[in-house]
Amino acid sequence: MAEYKTIKGFKVQSYAADPVLAGAAGATWASGGAMNAYKTVMGHAGGQTAGLVFGGNQGSPSPAVASSDSNESYNGTAWTELANLTTGRQALGGAGTQTAAIAIGGSSPPGATGQKDVTETWNGTSWTETADLLVAKANAGALGTTTAALYAGGTVSPSAITATNESWNGTSWTEVNNINTLRDQMASGGITTAAIIAGGETSPYAYTTKTETFDGTSWTETTVLNTQRIGNGGSGTSTLFLTYGGSKASSQDATETEAWNGSTWTEVADLATGSVGLSGGSQGTQVACLATGGTTATPAFLNMTEEFSEGSSVAQEGQVWYNSSSQAVKGFGQIGTGAWASGGTMNTVRYSYSGFGTQTASIAAIGGPGSIVKSESYDGSTWTELNDCNTPGDSSCGIGSTTAGLINARAGGPALLVETYDGTSWSEVNNMNDSSRGKRTDAGTFTAALCVGGENHPAVLAETELWDGTCWTAVAGDLNNGRSTQDGGTGTQTAAIVAGGTPPVDSPLYDYAEEWDGTSWTEVADLNVAKAYGVAFGVQTNCLYGGGRAPSVTGTTEQWNGTSWTEVGDLGTGVEKAAGGGTAMAGIISGGYTTTAVGTAQEWNVPTAIKTFTAS
Repeated sequence: MAEYKTIKGFKVQSYAADPVLAGAAGATWASGGAMNAYKTVMGHAGGQTAGLVFGGNQGSPSPAVASSDSNESYNGTAWTELANLTTGRQALGGAGTQTAAIAIGGSSPPGATGQKDVTETWNGTSWTETADLLVAKANAGALGTTTAALYAGGTVSPSAITATNESWNGTSWTEVNNINTLRDQMASGGITTAAIIAGGETSPYAYTTKTETFDGTSWTETTVLNTQRIGNGGSGTSTLFLTYGGSKASSQDATETEAWNGSTWTEVADLATGSVGLSGGSQGTQVACLATGGTTATPAFLNMTEEFSEGSSVAQEGQVWYNSSSQAVKGFGQIGTGAWASGGTMNTVRYSYSGFGTQTASIAAIGGPGSIVKSESYDGSTWTELNDCNTPGDSSCGIGSTTAGLINARAGGPALLVETYDGTSWSEVNNMNDSSRGKRTDAGTFTAALCVGGENHPAVLAETELWDGTCWTAVAGDLNNGRSTQDGGTGTQTAAIVAGGTPPVDSPLYDYAEEWDGTSWTEVADLNVAKAYGVAFGVQTNCLYGGGRAPSVTGTTEQWNGTSWTEVGDLGTGVEKAAGGGTAMAGIISGGYTTTAVGTAQEWNVPTAIKTFTAS
């Protein structure tokens, strides 16, 4: 019987212009109208075409005002001065809209009256003082509306940072659950039942990448930022958020912008002018928001405004649309076949090491020959040496990003070590429960990972352990076929895949593949080529498994589509015991062993394009 869609067809969206190829990545910053005052650490409300900034530290025009009471509105083109705050202050929180805003807390200059507990509401014409905060504080994360707001974290004195969180119901403040990591000067957004905070300062001059979301009851730590920063702006919701600017450990005027999709951060278009203490817009969206004011490293106060705009809709894999301007039907997807190309040369040749990240932002740490402590990062073209790990090791694996990574390694004999990386240094953390196995595989994230399989020579193992960001827990779900794997797996803590591997004596090699659903492992279709010591990257339903031993060193690469394995382009140089990361569209494998240790990187890319359909 014919399907309904075969008889009736299906809807095709009409666009005047083709969609961009990547969400916020297709957006740009553009100059907007300049504020009347040059200032930083202001409160803000509203959005890109109806914004409001108030208070702050005003450096110009003369006379300078350390705790300003000025208030300006933005109509999408120009700023207009309005009625001032009742109490002038800097480092205050703001939320709401251009005609219904709230100004929370703040501080006076050092040596004056310090932190403020003042709350004021704005009705579009004037400010009115209302009930005070329970705890006077500044530099906190503010979000919400004039009838439902949060004021989280912040400073309660010039040197004391807090994790306290207060909730506003339009009449009074109530203490609610604290944030997990005390901090100040962070980006914040959303509403009181679905909020987000990102970045900030955890102690004087200690920068963080940590992100937390709030569900109306409690805060949960989630995926970290790519760049540590404080004094960053933020706009959007808990599932579509943008953070930009701020101060980094290496620079006081960051331009980096990152987009949050509810699970991951992606670096997108940079600000034209980097600054710290800039304001955003609490009612702005991820793809239509403001960045206003701030200071640079000089220091110099700014009155700049930049506007972030997506400009058009986002193309999705397999999407078909009609372009009304060119009168053509078009679609977006993979075009051509994937291929490997040479990447940058590592500073240290290595194999059996921990590697993780993406094709343009990855980490390599420890490994052989011998056991080394060196680590380095890759930016898509060049490897840079980083701080050493604490303990030398090899037969290792790892997961995470360049600012939040985790490695498991064998440290001289059967002992296992676990270390984490925060973007600057390595720290030893809790070991696994079975701390005597090497050649395992990891999957997941820095705060939610799994480790499975491995070897305690001559035995191979099937056990699974889960990592919650602090501790490992052994769970009941064993592999159906215990194996020595070493980087032959990828995915998340609840949706992973492991392929290949070896039994106790390295022969015969396995072609088995198994999937993990968060509870148990299930055998799925076998590899075309039985092998071990290859590198897997991607997600459970779309990943690559490249290189390895089959039974000699090989460059064969296979792609998994959730149902079956397909042989794709071979590596330029076959390697085993390498490491890497990325997606099935753009990945990296580096280091490894041929007849000796190597230090080369190889990059996998599948081209994508917009295609025009023609009648036939």
